[in-house]
Amino acid sequence: MEVFCKMAVFALLIFLCTVLVTVDCAVNSLSGNYQKNDRTYSKRLLLDDDYHTIINRLNNLTNQVGSLKNEDDALKNEVGSLKNEVGALKNEVEALKKENFENRNNRCSSAFLRNQTVAFLAEKTSSLTGQNHHIYYDNIKLNIGNAFHLAHGNFIAPVNGLYQFSVTACSNNPHFIVLELMVNAAIVGKVIAGDGNLAECTSNSFLVQLSVADDVYVQHEALGDYLFSDPRYGYPSFSGVLLNVF
Repeated sequence: MEVFCKMAVFALLIFLCTVLVTVDCAVNSLSGNYQKNDRTYSKRLLLDDDYHTIINRLNNLTNQVGSLKNEDDALKNEVGSLKNEVGALKNEVEALKKENFENRNNRCSSAFLRNQTVAFLAEKTSSLTGQNHHIYYDNIKLNIGNAFHLAHGNFIAPVNGLYQFSVTACSNNPHFIVLELMVNAAIVGKVIAGDGNLAECTSNSFLVQLSVADDVYVQHEALGDYLFSDPRYGYPSFSGVLLNVF
């Protein structure tokens, strides 16, 4: 009986040890799983934080890109406006240059009027027969301002203004002559001389408004056929004077 009791006690001790070992293993296993799960959860939290951070940064970058695009568009508009302003300023400068040039010309014309006189007198010392002639006067008696050109037989207006021109024509029996005062290609006046009995000289005067570089000369076309020149009666002549500058 005593032996049996000892064996029972020994068996109970073995069972208790087995239970303790099993419980300890279970506790260790549960503890390891808990630590593993805790690390996984922590990693998941970190990943979630990184994702939200990246999304926020992407949103911020998107907003910044949008702002930069808006600034770029605004700068382009500003550059366009500045180009338009520069173009307008260039046009204004050109207009001012033109105005200054015109004012300077006007001042020069006024100074020319105040300081100088334009006047000329030219004579033709030889007779001329036939028709369709440009009259070339060969003797200049007066040429103040040098606006009459002997080689071409014409007067070139140096300034805008009002001018007076006189043309004297001479002819004798049995001829007559009609001379025409020309401005560029337009007839502005005529003078006739000669009859059936006597040598005759006739003069006519004309007031003409001219622009700079207008060409004034005398011609003979088809009416009459003889321009008479003789110192006893006077020479055919062409004269002009500037009266007023515009």
